[in-house]
Amino acid sequence: MALTLAFDIYGTLIDTQGVNKKLEAFVGEKAAELSSLWRSKQLEYSFRRGLMRDYQDFEICTRQALQFGLQAFKIELHEPQIESLMQTYRVLPAFDDVVPCLELATSLGIRLVAFSNGSARAVNELLEHAGIRTYFSEVVSVEALQTFKPNPDVYNYLLTRSQSTAAETWLVSGNPFDILGAANADLKTAWIKRQQDAVFDPWGVTPIIELEGLERLPVSVRDRL
Repeated sequence: MALTLAFDIYGTLIDTQGVNKKLEAFVGEKAAELSSLWRSKQLEYSFRRGLMRDYQDFEICTRQALQFGLQAFKIELHEPQIESLMQTYRVLPAFDDVVPCLELATSLGIRLVAFSNGSARAVNELLEHAGIRTYFSEVVSVEALQTFKPNPDVYNYLLTRSQSTAAETWLVSGNPFDILGAANADLKTAWIKRQQDAVFDPWGVTPIIELEGLERLPVSVRDRL
C-alpha cells in the first residue's frame, strides 16, 4: 500500500508564534495575547468566508485578523508597521522537530504532501524559506476550490491532487478542526498536540494517532499499515 502523509502547514510544520518578536517590538508586553487573538481570528475569518462562499486569499484573512486584534487592544500601528508584521508572517520558522520527521519519513519511502488554507504561492515561499520545500512532492492549496478547510470538498481535492485514496492518506495537523474535517472525509488522522493544555473538540471523534511532536510520527504511521 502506498502511504501519503499530508501535512497541514500553519501551526503544524510552521510556528505561527514566530511573529512574536516583531510584535514585541511594536506592542511590548501585549504581544503574546495579541498573537493568540490574531491567530484565532485568522481561522475564524476563514471559517466565516467558507460558509458565506465569499472566498478571499488566506493572506487577506490574516491581515484583517491582525487589524481586528489591534482594534481590540486599542493599539494603533501605521501601515508600514502592519506590512512589516505581514512580511514576518510570510517567513515564519519551522518547528525544531520538522526536519528530522521529514527526513525519517522520506527514508521510509513515505510520500509527503503539503496541504494548506494558504495560497500555493504563499505556502511555497514559506516552505522554501524554512528550507523544507524539497521534501514535498506536492503543495495542495484550497485556493483552487475558493473555499477553506474543513469543507469536505478540499479533502477530496487533496486526494485527487495527490492521486491517493482516503485509506492510504494521513492528514497530519496541529489543528483539531482540521483533524475533524479529514475524519469526516474518511482520511486517517494524526493530531500533533503542540500545546500541553490543548483540548480536542468533544465531538465523539478522536484522532487515530495523537502525539506531542513529530519525531515519532513516521514510525507510528508505518506501524499501522
